[in-house]
Amino acid sequence: MYQWFENERFFGAFRVRSPVLILRDPDLVKSVCIKDFSYFLNRGIPINNDQDPLSGHLFNLEGRKWKGLRSKLTPAFSSGKLKQMFYLLVECCEELRRLIGEASRNGDQTVEVRELAAKFIIDVIGSCAFGIQINALTDDKSEFHRAAKKLSRPSYKATLWRMLRTAMPKLYKLLGVQIVDPSVTKFFTSVVSQMINQRENNGMIRHDFMDLLIELKNKGTLENGTDNSAIFSDEDKQAAKEIELDENIIAAQAFVFFAAGYETSSNTIAFCLYELALNQEIQDKTRREVCDVIQAQGGKLTYDAVQEMKYLDMVISETLRKYPPAPMLSRKCEYNYQIPNSNVELPAGMRVIIPIYGLHHDPNYYPDPARFNPERFTKENKRTRHPYTYLPFGEGPRNCIGMRFALLQIKMGIISFLRDHRIKICDKSTVPIKFSRRSLVTTNEAGFWLTITPSSYN
Repeated sequence: MYQWFENERFFGAFRVRSPVLILRDPDLVKSVCIKDFSYFLNRGIPINNDQDPLSGHLFNLEGRKWKGLRSKLTPAFSSGKLKQMFYLLVECCEELRRLIGEASRNGDQTVEVRELAAKFIIDVIGSCAFGIQINALTDDKSEFHRAAKKLSRPSYKATLWRMLRTAMPKLYKLLGVQIVDPSVTKFFTSVVSQMINQRENNGMIRHDFMDLLIELKNKGTLENGTDNSAIFSDEDKQAAKEIELDENIIAAQAFVFFAAGYETSSNTIAFCLYELALNQEIQDKTRREVCDVIQAQGGKLTYDAVQEMKYLDMVISETLRKYPPAPMLSRKCEYNYQIPNSNVELPAGMRVIIPIYGLHHDPNYYPDPARFNPERFTKENKRTRHPYTYLPFGEGPRNCIGMRFALLQIKMGIISFLRDHRIKICDKSTVPIKFSRRSLVTTNEAGFWLTITPSSYN
């Protein structure tokens, strides 16, 4: 649909029975996300805390509740906090690297890399968010692994209600629909309750996200947190004081951290490996940088070493450009809004769609968009391009709060695969990619089968 209106700044369509406005002009995207954010503060996703207690998380919250919680949680995702928990990622990284080595010990091995990446991400999130060694890489029967499977493969009924709840919010609340599987809700609330009790009683400190959430619950703020004065207004800070974290709120945040991070990050790792398998020269250049940087650090994978891998960063940026985790963003217009430089006024309540996939594949911004080309993300090329044509994590105050952590775990996953191995296309590989229609995130219908073979770089 994006391509049908090539010469238009925006166009209208219907989502079920509700009219929506779809933006094509990156300047309008900037207006919605930044300049006129107060008009488009909310996503318009209904919350039903009674029937669906895990729905009250940061992604869905609106107004002052969102402002207050966002202000409280932002310091938990600072680069300093990520550096403190980096050792937890290294432990998961070494386990993944060991398993890849064992699988390919006798030569070429065909592997479904998304499944392997998903288990790695479960272990990372389990360790960094819940303080639990899940061992999903070696134990398919773990409760977290089962919960992840249910989240990534929702029932047709849950999938339908996810699509309908924004178009029919009154019916959603009236019927008391529970979108998250009840067994998943019970599992997450139980795990969070146990972890809070255990840590408060034993005084255990792991420098993970659960520590930070418990600190927010008990103290209201984070010690040694970043100064948010330049980010949040006095109104936001006052809203933060009104938010008191209890076990239910903590459980909802832990849930969305797991649910959002699990599928999007594992798919990005898989898409990246798929493209590197198709583009061996790019793979060689990426591996060379990874090995050179680690060697310069005395063979140790450190936080600073990962930040030095600039070409790897370009490769992942191009992966997120070609395969954005979410194909679109949605915002609800809170007040009547005059679209800049037009005669069109949006009525309050109307939904606005930002077509991320369309913008990322627009040849006006990315020539030959189907081609995988990390050079698009050199400093020089980024400077010449409108910044609001690249939105894998959204933009503005409602961008992805966990963006830094997501990028870090994606990089760690790619590094684990590339340090000692080469990735190649095999007979079971799906070329070209066929996107899944059922999934809410961008993924391949038939999985990501690739061949892994031992390889050393000197």
